[in-house]
Amino acid sequence: MLRWLIGMNRLILLGLTVGIMSSVFLVQLMTFFIKGPGVDIISYIMDCAGFGSFAISLLMVVFASAVFTAFTSIGSKPQRSTFLMMPASNGEKFLALMVYVTVVCGLCAIVGYVLGDCLRMAWFWFWGHISADPEAMACKVYNYNAVDHTYYWWSSTVGLMFGKMTPHLITVWGNWMCWDWFQWASLIVGMLIAVWTHSFFTLGGTLLRKYSFVIPGLLWVSIGLLFMGSLHHFNLSVFGNITLPDGTTYTATVDTMAYVLMVVLPLFIALNYWLAYRIFKDFQVITNKWVNYDILKR
Repeated sequence: MLRWLIGMNRLILLGLTVGIMSSVFLVQLMTFFIKGPGVDIISYIMDCAGFGSFAISLLMVVFASAVFTAFTSIGSKPQRSTFLMMPASNGEKFLALMVYVTVVCGLCAIVGYVLGDCLRMAWFWFWGHISADPEAMACKVYNYNAVDHTYYWWSSTVGLMFGKMTPHLITVWGNWMCWDWFQWASLIVGMLIAVWTHSFFTLGGTLLRKYSFVIPGLLWVSIGLLFMGSLHHFNLSVFGNITLPDGTTYTATVDTMAYVLMVVLPLFIALNYWLAYRIFKDFQVITNKWVNYDILKR
């Protein structure tokens, strides 16, 4: 089933990769020219990596909301008929769609970013950008990433981008460090919010035929604002602060709402994916204009 989806959408996947590559190249180049001739290479790398981590995360929820569109080749009636006639169970079809929009499209986005970053480095090498003193700049880059080569080819933002997106727990285990409960709780809550966001947009993409990203996106922002407003109104917090004798304040305590989120979010995640599967299981070739599930016919 997954092989069929990839085969049917190979040109879309190729276009997605090339489009992301071109966009990354242009954005990184525009960032360089906006910063001007005195750009600091380390600051530039960090800015581009920050943009990359945000863009990849945003694309993941965009892909999740595109389950029932032309993006997966089941947006039109003939495509839906072909998809429904495939020799696979509803569970296998749903799982294949989830893997396609999450893993396959996500890998295309990452490959597109890496290629765009390499294209930008090739541009710098060809035109001799960044510094009038390449040796000094190469030394600065070496002090930053410990790669002893010309800075044109080693000003990549990919490593730092993955560092921003990788859970810090992996780094901590790699250095044989121990975590306290606050760090574990931060990781758990952060991962639960990320998975809930994916499940929320998956449900929106499964239910809605039109504006399957815009409407869930507006609802997601509204829920976030309502949650933050409720915390402020009732004087609650997810994580609390500790003030040292010298007046320094930092976040280091796990408050009540963190435990509430640890209980509530898994329930909502399971509910969102279950509802998405239920809608998918009742999927029809002919649906109404706005949604894929007509409650009046159930």
